[in-house]
Amino acid sequence: MAGGTDLLIQMRSGVVKPKLILDLWPLRKELSYVKSGDGYVRIGALTTIEELGNSFLVSDKRYLGFRDLYKQFATPYLKTLATIGGNIGTGHPMSDAAILLLALDAEVKLSSIEGDRWVKLEDLFVGLRNIARKPNELITEIRFKEIPENSSTALLKLDRRRGHAMGYVIAAAYMALEGNKIIDVRLSFDSIGKPFPGRAYKTEEFLKGKEFSIDTIHESFKVMENEMTRISDYRAPAEYRLDLSKVLMKRCLLLIKSRVERGV
Repeated sequence: MAGGTDLLIQMRSGVVKPKLILDLWPLRKELSYVKSGDGYVRIGALTTIEELGNSFLVSDKRYLGFRDLYKQFATPYLKTLATIGGNIGTGHPMSDAAILLLALDAEVKLSSIEGDRWVKLEDLFVGLRNIARKPNELITEIRFKEIPENSSTALLKLDRRRGHAMGYVIAAAYMALEGNKIIDVRLSFDSIGKPFPGRAYKTEEFLKGKEFSIDTIHESFKVMENEMTRISDYRAPAEYRLDLSKVLMKRCLLLIKSRVERGV
Protein backbone atom coordinates (compact mmCIF):
# COMPACT_ATOMS: atom_id res chain seq x y z
CA MET A 1 0.00 0.00 0.00
CA ALA A 2 0.96 3.63 -0.45
CA GLY A 3 -1.16 6.01 1.65
CA GLY A 4 -3.68 3.30 2.49
CA THR A 5 -6.71 5.57 2.04
CA ASP A 6 -8.50 2.90 0.00
CA LEU A 7 -6.98 -0.35 1.28
CA LEU A 8 -7.56 0.36 4.98
CA ILE A 9 -11.25 1.01 4.36
CA GLN A 10 -11.58 -2.30 2.53
CA MET A 11 -9.75 -4.10 5.35
CA ARG A 12 -11.97 -2.58 8.04
CA SER A 13 -15.09 -3.61 6.14
CA GLY A 14 -13.75 -7.14 5.65
CA VAL A 15 -13.72 -6.95 1.85
CA VAL A 16 -9.96 -7.52 1.77
CA LYS A 17 -8.12 -9.72 4.27
CA PRO A 18 -4.41 -9.62 3.44
CA LYS A 19 -1.95 -11.90 5.19
CA LEU A 20 0.86 -9.40 4.60
CA ILE A 21 1.04 -5.71 3.74
CA LEU A 22 4.03 -4.10 2.03
CA ASP A 23 4.36 -0.44 3.02
CA LEU A 24 5.68 1.61 0.09
CA TRP A 25 5.91 4.91 1.99
CA PRO A 26 9.71 4.59 2.58
CA LEU A 27 10.13 4.81 -1.22
CA ARG A 28 8.72 8.32 -1.40
CA LYS A 29 12.16 9.90 -1.70
CA GLU A 30 12.59 8.11 -5.05
CA LEU A 31 8.98 8.04 -6.26
CA SER A 32 7.52 11.41 -5.30
CA TYR A 33 8.05 14.06 -7.99
CA VAL A 34 6.41 16.11 -10.75
CA LYS A 35 8.70 17.16 -13.57
CA SER A 36 8.77 17.89 -17.27
CA GLY A 37 11.37 17.31 -19.97
CA ASP A 38 11.99 15.56 -23.28
CA GLY A 39 8.41 16.32 -24.31
CA TYR A 40 6.82 14.54 -21.32
CA VAL A 41 5.33 15.37 -17.95
CA ARG A 42 6.35 12.70 -15.44
CA ILE A 43 4.74 12.04 -12.06
CA GLY A 44 6.16 9.65 -9.49
CA ALA A 45 3.67 7.05 -8.32
CA LEU A 46 3.99 8.07 -4.65
CA THR A 47 3.28 11.74 -5.33
CA THR A 48 0.36 12.77 -3.12
CA ILE A 49 -2.63 14.81 -4.25
CA GLU A 50 -1.40 17.59 -1.96
CA GLU A 51 1.95 17.60 -3.77
CA LEU A 52 0.20 17.67 -7.13
CA GLY A 53 -1.72 20.71 -5.88
CA ASN A 54 1.57 22.44 -5.06
CA SER A 55 3.26 21.59 -8.37
CA PHE A 56 3.67 23.67 -11.53
CA LEU A 57 0.74 21.82 -13.10
CA VAL A 58 -1.89 23.85 -11.24
CA SER A 59 -0.51 27.18 -12.51
CA ASP A 60 0.00 26.17 -16.16
CA LYS A 61 -3.17 26.95 -18.13
CA ARG A 62 -2.72 23.73 -20.12
CA TYR A 63 -2.95 21.53 -17.04
CA LEU A 64 -5.62 23.26 -14.98
CA GLY A 65 -7.45 19.94 -14.86
CA PHE A 66 -5.01 19.13 -12.04
CA ARG A 67 -6.21 22.19 -10.16
CA ASP A 68 -9.76 20.85 -10.58
CA LEU A 69 -8.58 17.48 -9.30
CA TYR A 70 -6.92 19.00 -6.26
CA LYS A 71 -9.92 21.16 -5.32
CA GLN A 72 -12.47 18.36 -5.63
CA PHE A 73 -10.47 15.49 -4.16
CA ALA A 74 -11.69 14.21 -0.79
CA THR A 75 -10.68 16.07 2.39
CA PRO A 76 -7.54 18.10 3.22
CA TYR A 77 -6.18 15.27 5.38
CA LEU A 78 -6.68 12.60 2.71
CA LYS A 79 -4.93 14.80 0.14
CA THR A 80 -1.74 14.44 2.19
CA LEU A 81 -1.93 10.62 2.09
CA ALA A 82 -3.60 9.58 -1.16
CA THR A 83 -1.12 9.02 -3.98
CA ILE A 84 -1.59 9.20 -7.72
CA GLY A 85 -0.25 5.65 -8.12
CA GLY A 86 -2.64 4.37 -5.49
CA ASN A 87 -5.57 6.17 -7.11
CA ILE A 88 -4.81 4.35 -10.36
CA GLY A 89 -3.92 1.04 -8.72
CA THR A 90 -7.27 0.65 -6.99
CA GLY A 91 -8.86 0.09 -10.40
CA HIS A 92 -12.03 1.82 -9.22
CA PRO A 93 -14.31 3.60 -11.71
CA MET A 94 -14.47 6.73 -9.50
CA SER A 95 -10.71 7.27 -9.40
CA ASP A 96 -10.42 11.02 -10.07
CA ALA A 97 -6.74 11.04 -11.08
CA ALA A 98 -7.12 8.07 -13.41
CA ILE A 99 -10.00 9.76 -15.26
CA LEU A 100 -8.01 12.97 -15.81
CA LEU A 101 -4.94 11.03 -16.90
CA LEU A 102 -7.02 9.08 -19.43
CA ALA A 103 -7.92 12.40 -21.06
CA LEU A 104 -4.17 13.10 -21.26
CA ASP A 105 -3.55 9.71 -22.91
CA ALA A 106 -1.17 8.77 -20.11
CA GLU A 107 1.06 5.73 -19.75
CA VAL A 108 1.98 3.84 -16.57
CA LYS A 109 5.38 2.35 -15.79
CA LEU A 110 5.28 -1.06 -14.11
CA SER A 111 8.55 -2.12 -12.49
CA SER A 112 9.85 -5.41 -11.15
CA ILE A 113 13.18 -7.22 -10.77
CA GLU A 114 12.65 -8.31 -14.38
CA GLY A 115 12.74 -4.69 -15.58
CA ASP A 116 10.31 -1.94 -16.54
CA ARG A 117 7.44 -1.89 -18.99
CA TRP A 118 5.10 0.89 -20.09
CA VAL A 119 1.36 0.26 -20.39
CA LYS A 120 -1.19 2.70 -21.75
CA LEU A 121 -3.49 3.66 -18.92
CA GLU A 122 -6.58 2.66 -20.89
CA ASP A 123 -5.12 -0.85 -21.26
CA LEU A 124 -4.28 -1.13 -17.57
CA PHE A 125 -7.91 -1.50 -16.46
CA VAL A 126 -9.36 -4.96 -17.04
CA GLY A 127 -12.23 -5.16 -14.52
CA LEU A 128 -13.65 -3.78 -11.31
CA ARG A 129 -10.66 -3.24 -8.99
CA ASN A 130 -8.59 -5.34 -11.37
CA ILE A 131 -5.60 -4.01 -13.32
CA ALA A 132 -3.11 -5.65 -15.68
CA ARG A 133 -0.28 -5.65 -13.16
CA LYS A 134 1.71 -8.78 -12.42
CA PRO A 135 2.02 -9.79 -8.74
CA ASN A 136 5.70 -8.81 -8.66
CA GLU A 137 5.20 -5.40 -10.30
CA LEU A 138 4.82 -1.93 -8.79
CA ILE A 139 3.41 1.18 -10.40
CA THR A 140 6.40 3.53 -10.30
CA GLU A 141 5.66 6.40 -12.69
CA ILE A 142 2.97 7.99 -14.82
CA ARG A 143 3.83 10.02 -17.89
CA PHE A 144 2.00 11.87 -20.65
CA LYS A 145 3.13 13.99 -23.57
CA GLU A 146 3.23 17.73 -23.04
CA ILE A 147 0.21 19.31 -24.69
CA PRO A 148 0.32 22.40 -26.95
CA GLU A 149 -0.25 25.99 -25.84
CA ASN A 150 -3.59 26.16 -27.67
CA SER A 151 -5.04 23.46 -25.42
CA SER A 152 -6.13 22.83 -21.85
CA THR A 153 -7.80 20.30 -19.57
CA ALA A 154 -10.69 20.13 -17.10
CA LEU A 155 -12.16 17.68 -14.59
CA LEU A 156 -15.60 17.94 -13.01
CA LYS A 157 -17.65 15.67 -10.79
CA LEU A 158 -21.08 15.94 -9.25
CA ASP A 159 -22.46 14.65 -5.98
CA ARG A 160 -24.85 15.79 -3.27
CA ARG A 161 -22.00 16.84 -1.04
CA ARG A 162 -18.40 17.97 -1.33
CA GLY A 163 -15.38 16.50 0.35
CA HIS A 164 -15.13 12.78 1.00
CA ALA A 165 -17.63 11.67 -1.63
CA MET A 166 -17.24 9.51 -4.72
CA GLY A 167 -19.62 11.42 -6.96
CA TYR A 168 -22.42 10.28 -9.24
CA VAL A 169 -20.42 11.02 -12.38
CA ILE A 170 -16.87 12.20 -13.05
CA ALA A 171 -15.85 13.66 -16.41
CA ALA A 172 -12.53 14.95 -17.71
CA ALA A 173 -11.52 16.44 -21.03
CA TYR A 174 -8.58 17.65 -23.09
CA MET A 175 -9.18 19.91 -26.06
CA ALA A 176 -6.95 21.77 -28.52
CA LEU A 177 -8.34 24.67 -30.54
CA GLU A 178 -7.18 26.42 -33.69
CA GLY A 179 -9.16 29.62 -33.69
CA ASN A 180 -12.66 28.31 -33.06
CA LYS A 181 -12.00 24.89 -34.58
CA ILE A 182 -11.62 21.76 -32.46
CA ILE A 183 -8.44 20.14 -33.77
CA ASP A 184 -8.14 17.52 -31.03
CA VAL A 185 -10.26 16.36 -28.11
CA ARG A 186 -10.24 13.51 -25.61
CA LEU A 187 -13.14 12.74 -23.27
CA SER A 188 -13.00 10.38 -20.29
CA PHE A 189 -15.55 9.29 -17.71
CA ASP A 190 -15.80 7.09 -14.65
CA SER A 191 -17.45 4.54 -16.92
CA ILE A 192 -18.51 4.20 -20.53
CA GLY A 193 -20.08 0.79 -20.05
CA LYS A 194 -17.58 -1.23 -18.06
CA PRO A 195 -16.77 -1.08 -14.32
CA PHE A 196 -13.66 1.10 -14.76
CA PRO A 197 -12.82 4.50 -16.29
CA GLY A 198 -12.89 4.82 -20.06
CA ARG A 199 -12.73 7.11 -23.10
CA ALA A 200 -15.68 8.20 -25.26
CA TYR A 201 -13.90 7.61 -28.57
CA LYS A 202 -16.91 7.91 -30.87
CA THR A 203 -17.96 11.21 -29.32
CA GLU A 204 -14.37 12.46 -29.65
CA GLU A 205 -14.30 11.59 -33.36
CA PHE A 206 -17.59 13.39 -33.92
CA LEU A 207 -16.23 16.60 -32.37
CA LYS A 208 -12.82 16.63 -34.07
CA GLY A 209 -12.55 19.08 -36.93
CA LYS A 210 -15.78 20.87 -36.14
CA GLU A 211 -16.34 24.49 -35.17
CA PHE A 212 -16.75 24.90 -31.42
CA SER A 213 -20.33 25.79 -30.55
CA ILE A 214 -23.09 24.87 -28.13
CA ASP A 215 -25.02 23.35 -31.04
CA THR A 216 -22.06 21.12 -31.94
CA ILE A 217 -21.79 19.90 -28.36
CA HIS A 218 -25.52 19.21 -28.22
CA GLU A 219 -25.30 17.25 -31.49
CA SER A 220 -22.53 15.11 -29.96
CA PHE A 221 -24.91 14.05 -27.20
CA LYS A 222 -26.65 11.72 -29.66
CA VAL A 223 -23.34 9.96 -30.31
CA MET A 224 -22.66 9.69 -26.60
CA GLU A 225 -26.06 8.13 -25.99
CA ASN A 226 -25.16 5.32 -28.39
CA GLU A 227 -21.68 4.61 -27.05
CA MET A 228 -22.25 5.09 -23.31
CA THR A 229 -24.08 2.60 -21.12
CA ARG A 230 -24.84 3.70 -17.57
CA ILE A 231 -25.91 1.58 -14.59
CA SER A 232 -28.62 2.08 -12.01
CA ASP A 233 -27.89 1.50 -8.34
CA TYR A 234 -29.03 2.71 -4.94
CA ARG A 235 -27.38 6.10 -5.51
CA ALA A 236 -28.78 7.08 -8.91
CA PRO A 237 -30.62 5.65 -11.96
CA ALA A 238 -28.85 5.09 -15.27
CA GLU A 239 -30.88 7.77 -17.08
CA TYR A 240 -29.81 10.39 -14.54
CA ARG A 241 -26.15 9.40 -14.84
CA LEU A 242 -26.30 9.61 -18.64
CA ASP A 243 -27.82 13.08 -18.45
CA LEU A 244 -25.15 14.17 -15.95
CA SER A 245 -22.44 12.82 -18.26
CA LYS A 246 -23.69 15.11 -21.04
CA VAL A 247 -23.90 18.11 -18.71
CA LEU A 248 -20.41 17.62 -17.27
CA MET A 249 -18.89 17.05 -20.71
CA LYS A 250 -20.43 20.30 -21.93
CA ARG A 251 -19.18 22.19 -18.87
CA CYS A 252 -15.68 20.72 -19.26
CA LEU A 253 -15.44 21.82 -22.89
CA LEU A 254 -16.75 25.31 -22.14
CA LEU A 255 -14.26 25.59 -19.28
CA ILE A 256 -11.40 24.49 -21.50
CA LYS A 257 -12.32 27.04 -24.16
CA SER A 258 -12.22 29.76 -21.52
CA ARG A 259 -8.86 28.52 -20.27
CA VAL A 260 -7.34 28.43 -23.75
CA GLU A 261 -8.58 31.93 -24.58
CA ARG A 262 -8.20 33.64 -21.21
CA GLY A 263 -5.95 31.35 -19.21
CA VAL A 264 -8.46 30.93 -16.36
